[in-house]
Amino acid sequence: MDDLTVMQSFRAERDADPTETRVARESIGRALEGRMDAAAELASPPRPAGTRPGLGRPGLFSRRRRLLAFAGTVTAAAVVAAALVLDSGPTTQPASAAEILHEAAASAVVTDAPATLIPGPGQFLYRKEQRLSVEGWRYPLPAEEGNRPLMTTGGTMQGPDVFNALMPTTAQSWTGPDGSGRRREVAGTPQILGAGEEARWQAAGSPLPPPFNTEYQDRFKATAYPDALELGPGVVDTRADGFGNYRFPDTSKLPTEPEALRHQVEANAIEVSGFNLMYPKAKHLDAEQTIEELINVLFEGNPSPRLQATIFNALAEVPGIEVTEATDSLGRQGDAIRFAPEEGVRREYLFDPETSDLLANRGVLVDPAASRSYKDLPAGTTIAERDFIEAAVVDSTDETGLGAEARASGR
Repeated sequence: MDDLTVMQSFRAERDADPTETRVARESIGRALEGRMDAAAELASPPRPAGTRPGLGRPGLFSRRRRLLAFAGTVTAAAVVAAALVLDSGPTTQPASAAEILHEAAASAVVTDAPATLIPGPGQFLYRKEQRLSVEGWRYPLPAEEGNRPLMTTGGTMQGPDVFNALMPTTAQSWTGPDGSGRRREVAGTPQILGAGEEARWQAAGSPLPPPFNTEYQDRFKATAYPDALELGPGVVDTRADGFGNYRFPDTSKLPTEPEALRHQVEANAIEVSGFNLMYPKAKHLDAEQTIEELINVLFEGNPSPRLQATIFNALAEVPGIEVTEATDSLGRQGDAIRFAPEEGVRREYLFDPETSDLLANRGVLVDPAASRSYKDLPAGTTIAERDFIEAAVVDSTDETGLGAEARASGR
């Protein structure tokens, strides 16, 4: 899984006059203090109408030097100053976490996307994602009627009838204002993890784990999938019932000034309906908890482009935040906000600073000895990843974001 490992690259060395460097640094500081208010007036590549910035498509990202990305944030003179600051000195230095996050903030506000992706009556929020997860399952399935086969997505399993794999799934969902809609999941080819399990898995007929196994589907169709639209090898397509109290996250009352938002999050007093806080009973959040909550709103709160920019800027103000270059499982390059490992697993949240696109979140095993669930896997294994591909408001549960874009443009 070399394409999932974190990559670091450094800028080319460049000499600079100390006086010019100081002036440049002051110029950039003043530019950043302006919170990129003028960024919306600057040129930027257009995004497809009706689609959400932050959920990019694989293959459309090109990694430029961050120096060029600053052209969407500051004036031409400040860009020259940025070159002196970021590339000055006798030794090569990577961009700081704050610089990367401010860059993403500037990109977020330069967009023609809708304020939020909340569907109206008769509409649906369409999402397309790729998901990876370590799964263990038993095969042949247990013989007891009425009992579902033992399966886990939270760790590996042991036993002569067990298979463990990194399981890829493409998930599409259509969610209406009341939570009703449709969900379609298509399984990819399992990457068998256990030593010696590959040959045994192939000899068993390369069985898929539940719920993609047809034997499992046949046995539990009446109880688990009574309204299935399609069931088959590697496919589960079902209708979704609504909920009486279902609501999409409403972040419209959150501050759009970075310091105010950070202080409100630190006080654990943000007002968001249809949204679960990370620490609902806490009176005050420390730096790491503040980062977690800001990321929670960024990735799950359906923020407007303006609020998305505010979140990136607020994250830049939190001390100790770690940002490093990374590549997701779709090959898209960006940066990742990292957390310290817990039980041997490090969490990462990937984004593209040049477009503000949210790429993925994942867990990476860094210390198998400290893990209870993955201790038999090698360090560097991605144990779970969620790659964001597409999101848009559509008019039916058969329409995709690309279809809505084509309809809107008359193609």
